[in-house]
Amino acid sequence: MKNISLIKKIEYEDDLSKPYPVTFNIDIGYDKAKARSIFNEIKEQSLLAQDILNLGNNSFTIHIPLTNIPKITKILLKYKFNFYGIYVVYDNYLEMKEVEDE
Repeated sequence: MKNISLIKKIEYEDDLSKPYPVTFNIDIGYDKAKARSIFNEIKEQSLLAQDILNLGNNSFTIHIPLTNIPKITKILLKYKFNFYGIYVVYDNYLEMKEVEDE
């Protein structure tokens, strides 16, 4: 049970320019220098809502508007950077907040 993540379903009728913390699943043994180059290119193209990169063992998370997901996947493909999933992880606080609002 320790590898379970809650994933937020994104409603596409919402404002697509609203930033989300989007997580990209990547190879466990990814090249950190290549990851930095990719992040720098994403930054240079002004695709980030916040200048923050959270690196995990097999994922990275960046705050971006949903409309930028295809642009970022294009950059990942350009660098031949393998990725296996794109999603928004919900932490416990946000999950509880959503239940309260119902």
